[in-house]
Amino acid sequence: MKQLKLIVFITLAFLVGCAPKIKNDASIGTIEKKTYQSLVDKLTEDLKRKFGGNMYQNEKITAIEIGDGIRIGIPNGTTYTFMKDNSKFIKGDLNNDKLSDLVIRADYTESRGQGVKKYFLYLQKGDAYEFFGESNADAMVAENCRKARLLTGIFNLDSISGGLLVGNTIYQGNHENYYTDYSYRCDTEKYKLDTVAKKLVMVYQSDLLKKNDTTDVYEKVEIR
Repeated sequence: MKQLKLIVFITLAFLVGCAPKIKNDASIGTIEKKTYQSLVDKLTEDLKRKFGGNMYQNEKITAIEIGDGIRIGIPNGTTYTFMKDNSKFIKGDLNNDKLSDLVIRADYTESRGQGVKKYFLYLQKGDAYEFFGESNADAMVAENCRKARLLTGIFNLDSISGGLLVGNTIYQGNHENYYTDYSYRCDTEKYKLDTVAKKLVMVYQSDLLKKNDTTDVYEKVEIR
């Protein structure tokens, strides 16, 4: 009996020791991929509930491959598109606890409208990631647009460093009519995660630049 208990104990210890762990670096492993799959399943179920009364649309809510991405949602309607490779993941410490947290990014569209980047934020808790919230790349810079009298903008997340989301932003002026025209930009913007208010707050912004229509060179803009 003692030998049996010892074997069981050793087996359990082996299984626990072999369980996947989150590495506190930029590497993408089993837990990150499981977190992504859990997100995909949740978004799929949310869309099915949203369009539950329309059987035709419900049948279309599935993950399909398109080019180098995976799309979930209604064709020509509400969709989420994730890159097939690991570029959809960004790891880094978001809340200064010296543990690597996770951001999963997607392109989001609604009813044939202009697409926008969406960031899903996860904090590391034990041996897993816990969903904290999500943010749209245009909503993050809405206050910046108001102050600079610009129409809209898109924050492009590059990395997580020093507890901050670091990236660049392109902005569209009120004079620009086509939705792909963005003649303004900030090469660096940094956002801090406020875990109490549950929102992202800008803490740094480089100079606002505007593309010269004649020379195509970006020049500094004075904000008044």
